Amino acid sequence: ARTEAEAIRMGSMVDDLLTLARADQDRPLELAEVDLSALARDAVADAAAVDPDRPIRSEIEVPLVVRGDQARLHQVIANLLTNARVHTPPGTPVKVTTARDHGWAVLKVGDEGPGMDDDTAKRAFERFYRADPSRSRHSGGSGLGLSIVEAMVSAHGGTSALASEPGVGTTVTIRLPLDGPGDSQQTLG
Repeated sequence: ARTEAEAIRMGSMVDDLLTLARADQDRPLELAEVDLSALARDAVADAAAVDPDRPIRSEIEVPLVVRGDQARLHQVIANLLTNARVHTPPGTPVKVTTARDHGWAVLKVGDEGPGMDDDTAKRAFERFYRADPSRSRHSGGSGLGLSIVEAMVSAHGGTSALASEPGVGTTVTIRLPLDGPGDSQQTLG
């Protein structure tokens, strides 16, 4: 059982590293019209199935169509929800919102968990960064989730930001242009 669990963990890490390697190589995005709100609703449903005891609220503006790569945008939302689940105590509330803001589609994933200090928050998007070095790789992940989020959002011509306060929680805000990525952002990287 331990060997199987380790193989699954290693497979997941290899997938994450391949995603980042593709980003570094400027792989083209598979652009299409994507309803970001529908992706958010699906990701919330998936997260609720994985952790049915965690309250997850959503305020979804529909439709919120962007030009993007559906699989990669789904991974962005899934990574954010996974981070909220893994890095907060069981039962910690999570909120997912989508909205339109002056030519941008805005997605926020916030939790009411322990939050981060300023130094940790500043480094959260760094590859392999773990806020707590004592955390094991089995419970803490590889430190690649937010790096992948940032690379994919950037490839779509968007921005990623993190706001966190100890004892209050953490919110990651993703902004994507409603008119799609510019010519220079049509590759992952």
